[in-house]
Amino acid sequence: MIIKMVKGSNAHGLCSYLLDPDKVSSAKPIIISNMAWSTPKDLACEFDWIVSRPRIRQVKQTMAHLMVSLPPDEHVDTHQIALISLKILDSMGHGGCPFFVTEHHDKESANGVQHWHIATTAIDLEGNRVNDSFTRLNLQRLARQLEQEMGLKPLAVAPPSQRRNLTTGECRRKERTGETLPKEMLWDEIDRVTNDRSTLAMLVTRLKARGIEVHLRNASAPRDGPAFIGISYSVDGHSFAGRRLGPAYSINGLQKHRQIEYRSDQDVVLTQVMAMNQAQCQQLLTGYEALQQLWKERYAHYSKVAQGGSGEPQGRQLDADVARLAASEGESTLSVVGILRQGQTAQAQRLNQGHYAALEYCQAITHQLTHGQSAPIFQSTRKALDIEL
Repeated sequence: MIIKMVKGSNAHGLCSYLLDPDKVSSAKPIIISNMAWSTPKDLACEFDWIVSRPRIRQVKQTMAHLMVSLPPDEHVDTHQIALISLKILDSMGHGGCPFFVTEHHDKESANGVQHWHIATTAIDLEGNRVNDSFTRLNLQRLARQLEQEMGLKPLAVAPPSQRRNLTTGECRRKERTGETLPKEMLWDEIDRVTNDRSTLAMLVTRLKARGIEVHLRNASAPRDGPAFIGISYSVDGHSFAGRRLGPAYSINGLQKHRQIEYRSDQDVVLTQVMAMNQAQCQQLLTGYEALQQLWKERYAHYSKVAQGGSGEPQGRQLDADVARLAASEGESTLSVVGILRQGQTAQAQRLNQGHYAALEYCQAITHQLTHGQSAPIFQSTRKALDIEL
């Protein structure tokens, strides 16, 4: 989950943007509210009435706009949206402020991301200014807390130190319009697709499937090393070099801060992915996910047979038995490796040590099964990389 807040003073602009008919899909787009009205014009007038009352201390930015988004593979119903939104308002000190919540469907239809917006004031009904100290840090902590409370998938977001600040012009544009800027969109999307220690090829495929162009810069003399040494991104006609987004978004930063794996044996796959368009990348991911689901079901079947209802064996011995059963039913070597990657041991290795560590583990078991001896030093092959781009 990602939660962001933007401050401003244009209630009419904010309400018009949030209730834009092209972004909402219902005749009654407001999910929950404590306000009397429901049209953009009337809501804005009600906000203005609240913030224009006399008070001792003037507040320049009177409106607060909160944006909440989930990973592409998660979805909550309107009741949960309302519950999460109320928790956010209370936690951030806006529990005593007028507000309304609406869900936008433009990103969901484009790249499967569910997101909604909360409009509220920076001044409560008593005329007191809401404390906004350490807002960004508090929102990150709150997101982790809500993920745990609501049973949502944890999202590892790059800390502020790994992102470049918005420019003065970008800040003014955001304050004026309340929109998500291209740079922010890239931050969020890259954080989402790098949440599971994937490969660089998988990262490029996921971003291109979401309509984000990725450009890799070739090394002048790669020799035995990786062929690509730089990365840049383009969205909505705006391009950014990875290092301009922040330390975590260059090709080296992705490996250091986001645990993305890149080795020279990915270069063939990367070249093929770079030549694909958005639709082809979407199709590739759909096929990949379907294959993973098939292998997951086969692992569950073989492990159930191997354990016979006793719950034993576990760990490597269970995986060896699963591999033996899969091979006896005619599964190919590639399929056996893919099936083993769905087990708890391989999944734990993947999350803690990375894609290649899990792949080495699965290939070692498969090699020992087929050759009856300890596996040699792992050598990456094109077929091995097919398992995960």
